Amino acid sequence: MYPITVKKLRSRTLIGLPHAGDYQQMSQSYAKLFDILDARDMTEKTRQMVAIFYDDPARTVPAELRSFAAVTAPKTMPCAPPLQSIVLPTGRHAVLRFTGHYAGLPAAYAYLYGPWLTQSGEMPSGQPSYEVYLTSPRDNPPEEWVTEICLPLK
Repeated sequence: MYPITVKKLRSRTLIGLPHAGDYQQMSQSYAKLFDILDARDMTEKTRQMVAIFYDDPARTVPAELRSFAAVTAPKTMPCAPPLQSIVLPTGRHAVLRFTGHYAGLPAAYAYLYGPWLTQSGEMPSGQPSYEVYLTSPRDNPPEEWVTEICLPLK
């Protein structure tokens, strides 16, 4: 249904802001993040947008969801508050490539964590999944947005 590959991903250094609440409202945290990066002349040094999701929205009420709105950055980039740095470790991942509006992502997650995971013989590592946004919603229409959902595996 969706293209999924298992591959080893290298570590990534992220700089971002924690987000509390509905995942659909993360754009507010990204707006704050880019305001801070712009004010510090750091935007040009960043690369891709990445979002980490700590909670299952099917089991957690929206007000209690936790996530992290971030960008990839060089390891040497300064990270003063309120920004926080997180390093995603190197490891095996199931990577689902999704094209389209973000409203379609829940169905992609349901497939990844449901039929694909059951049939693949793989086991999640227990680390949170994350999304890597390969295209910018600022520069592309929704039907051309490309997102990779990365599920860390054992």
